[in-house]
Amino acid sequence: MGRRVIRKLAPFFLPLAFAVAQTEELEPLEAHGPPAPSAKEELSVFDRSRLTKSPSLHLDQILLENPAFGTYRRSGSGIAHPTTQGVSLRGTGTSATSRSIILLDGIPLNDPFGGWVRWNRFSIGELESVRFGHASTFASSAGAILVKRRRPDKKPIREFKLTGGDVHGFSADGFAAPAAKKNGWESTGSFRVEDFAGHPVVRVSQRGSIDEDAWSRMRAARTSVSRQLSFGRFTANLAGFDERRGNGTPLAGNEGDGFDWSLSLEDDGSRTSLFGQERNFASVFQSRVSEAIVLDQFSVPGSSLGFIHAGSRETGEHEVGFAFVALRREGETNEDFAGYKLRRVAGGRQTQLGLSLNNAWSPAAGWNLVAHLRGDWFRDDQGMRKKWRLSNDAVLEDESFVAHEDIEAGGSLQLSKELIPQLAAWTAVRSHVRQPTLNELYRPYRVGSFSVAANENLSTERITGLEVGLDWRASEHGSISLTLFQDNLRDSVANVVPDPIIYPDDAQRINLDQARSKGLELSLEYLLANNLQLALNGLLMETEIRRCPENPRIVGNRFAQAPEHRVSATLIWSPDPWEFRLDARRESNRYDDARNSHNRLLDDAFTLDLSLVRNLSGNARLRLTVNNLTDEEIQTGLSSDDIISTGAPRNLLLGLEWRF
Repeated sequence: MGRRVIRKLAPFFLPLAFAVAQTEELEPLEAHGPPAPSAKEELSVFDRSRLTKSPSLHLDQILLENPAFGTYRRSGSGIAHPTTQGVSLRGTGTSATSRSIILLDGIPLNDPFGGWVRWNRFSIGELESVRFGHASTFASSAGAILVKRRRPDKKPIREFKLTGGDVHGFSADGFAAPAAKKNGWESTGSFRVEDFAGHPVVRVSQRGSIDEDAWSRMRAARTSVSRQLSFGRFTANLAGFDERRGNGTPLAGNEGDGFDWSLSLEDDGSRTSLFGQERNFASVFQSRVSEAIVLDQFSVPGSSLGFIHAGSRETGEHEVGFAFVALRREGETNEDFAGYKLRRVAGGRQTQLGLSLNNAWSPAAGWNLVAHLRGDWFRDDQGMRKKWRLSNDAVLEDESFVAHEDIEAGGSLQLSKELIPQLAAWTAVRSHVRQPTLNELYRPYRVGSFSVAANENLSTERITGLEVGLDWRASEHGSISLTLFQDNLRDSVANVVPDPIIYPDDAQRINLDQARSKGLELSLEYLLANNLQLALNGLLMETEIRRCPENPRIVGNRFAQAPEHRVSATLIWSPDPWEFRLDARRESNRYDDARNSHNRLLDDAFTLDLSLVRNLSGNARLRLTVNNLTDEEIQTGLSSDDIISTGAPRNLLLGLEWRF
């Protein structure tokens, strides 16, 4: 499979090779110090400068600078199981599934089967910006993360990055683009190759003879070509990846490969895109007490095909926009279990049609109003589950599920007012929905002794929220932002052990009738001196399950894997040609299950990372980073048999970046 995917990836590098072959001389790298933006803007937007200055190599670790961002577990994407890499902004997730949609230039990146995201496939050099937003052209109950790719510039771009470390292993990243052209073809190309050496994922005192380091191998590439035509700009994008992972024991592992494509036509007022995804995923679950495999999901293919037509127009004092989207996903899980005696296949198909309208208006001086209204039609069909005995092909279960359809409406309204030139206030109300994934509907899974059954009857989730905030630019050197929020969740999917509890480790995916997340978000940016700046960001949140007829005992509990607070601080001192950076993050304890079992409470987590950068010339720089400087134990999981999973210990990184 790996050779087949690599052959698919090979054509991606042709535009990169073409771009690198350009010989025009580049301008040297320069560091510019713009006026301090508002703290609210800094917290929600990662621009090109912020992305490249971060010492982190994976996008999920960079986005952790914003405490509102978090994947289900504390593990980074270098070793975490892909199914735990869903993201839910401000703790709105009651399970590992992503409640937020990730859009790359408006095209969905979430896995078509499970909704997760492979954060380690991104080359940071290919990204222009990452922005957090509430509204999306596609249905998403907890907003969107908007990722924008770099475009060709006035002069050619050729960048290369090499990194090595004791835990990180080795990685190479590259991005290239020839000079932008008004006429003719333009192209960009990027690649990422990573051999993540890994680390132990079980506490030292609990490791057994079968425990080993968790590791990963990623190969990814992306290319685009575009041309200005008489009726608009045509763009074609193609991307692919191939990944292998070891999960910490000899037989436990997972692997995946796939590719994305899109064709777009854009003019001054509209954009039309056709896009698709192809994925394959496999995962083996092993018992820690023996070398027996308890579940082998040897093939979990998924695919999607979508269409979007969006446009905007200024009409008097209004800027009006619209979008129509159509999306079809399909997939299935093929798995062996019961000691390879039984085989099961289960899966189905999903369809989504959506229409959204937007209106931005300034009704009076200093006032801004943004309204977003959308409607969605969902359908789940061709659902099936079949189980048979491998020894004689005797069919033990053969079900075809009834198709489900649903029509939902939602939207958002945001009002802001500039009170004085340095102070602005705003409020927003929103209500958005999410269609359960094929993974939630059809794919069961097992981790150790804990198992979760799928549920083909899950309902559409809805999150309705309200927030108010203040942005204060205290001076030209600093700003502060404060936001209060509350999100009410209806029919949120969670893994729950039904009451009465017969088998405490056998859970099922169900819809929680009511749940809630509320809290406070604070951010501070301050320029202490010309070359010394401080950023402080914090999130306080309270999550609560409010109604669950299937198990009333969990009412009042916190969400699984949801901390009560996250705080991050960054101090940067940049005397030319050096840059010293200190990143500190602290997170409160979190429960590993919805029952809030006292023996499954993960400790607080604190990490301190130190980075030193030396600009070698205008086009090159060297970076040394010490992650987890104090070598803290970062607890990422706690099983029902008291096995503690851990994150990366103290480790070193050395990287070289240059343009040529």
